[in-house]
Amino acid sequence: MIYPYSVFHEKEILQRVSSAEHPFLVSLHGTFQTASHLFYVMEYLPGGDMLDFIKSVELEEPDVMFYTACIVLGLEALHQLGIVHRDLKLENLLLDRDGYLKIVDFGLSKDRFGYSDRTNTMCGTKTYMAPEIYLKLGYGMAADWWALGITVYVMLLYELPFNHKDPVEQMMSILYDDISLPEDLSEDASTLIKELLEKDPEFRLGSGDAGAEMVKEHPFFKDMDWDHLLQRRITAPYVLENDDHLESQEDPGCQAPALPPPAARIPSELQEAFRGF
Repeated sequence: MIYPYSVFHEKEILQRVSSAEHPFLVSLHGTFQTASHLFYVMEYLPGGDMLDFIKSVELEEPDVMFYTACIVLGLEALHQLGIVHRDLKLENLLLDRDGYLKIVDFGLSKDRFGYSDRTNTMCGTKTYMAPEIYLKLGYGMAADWWALGITVYVMLLYELPFNHKDPVEQMMSILYDDISLPEDLSEDASTLIKELLEKDPEFRLGSGDAGAEMVKEHPFFKDMDWDHLLQRRITAPYVLENDDHLESQEDPGCQAPALPPPAARIPSELQEAFRGF
């Protein structure tokens, strides 16, 4: 069942994000509907998502610094808009033609949210969820910075720091286990991950209303020119050529998917609820 409130809420968030015209947040061009489906017309990002991308390349620390910096600026903009993402992960980071990352998918996001606000809704992707979400004691924007820590870890080490098939073991690992980092990882990268994956959100890197500035000042980013990055004046580690689509038109697995049929007849009152989408 798709609920009208959640659909219109995501549309509203996407419209606010799009109005910011931020280089590292996806844009919504419009929406429309048929008798059986709702459609979002999104910005085209031909590079695909980061989870698939890192399977085809071997990222070095300078590459990870670039991609992480894009995410930091994107999160900074979201938080300034009063939006907490709540589902930051590699699958929700897409590459544009110039090789820059953009944050996508605001289906679980919460808006009208201040730096000191807290919410208790348990949502997100379990391997990326912060300890305070599991503890159900209230969480804020610091949960997004935890998810960034997981993301950086995976981009550098190609595995999740906390990953168990059993959901209880998964939760206990996130709550109590220390992360393991290889000795050949640079000190700057190691401290960034450790400070983002601080289990106490009050002491986590990025917590508070100056969160993004604290992250940007970390030594891991000592060679980053933040103004140039925001202006997209830095060449990305990997740039798509004109004929270098990761989503190849010749790949049968990348053809336009067939629309799924409606699960059941859509009642007239539900049709009315979605009027104007």
